[in-house]
Amino acid sequence: MDFLSDILFTVLAHRIGVFILKALTGGRFKGESGFAWGWAVALGSLVLLAPFAAFIAWKIHTSTG
Repeated sequence: MDFLSDILFTVLAHRIGVFILKALTGGRFKGESGFAWGWAVALGSLVLLAPFAAFIAWKIHTSTG
């Protein structure tokens, strides 16, 4: 089951990363080669994990005071 969730997360992160990089490059980015695929997954992962990091930072900020 863990394998399936890893695949789903990777595919979703890749699609989000390709979408963002296509928007930034005017549609020229394909994300199919190894290096480009890695950049797309890295950017997509950052976008997917950013709300959780912001929530944790907000909780830390509001609990200290």
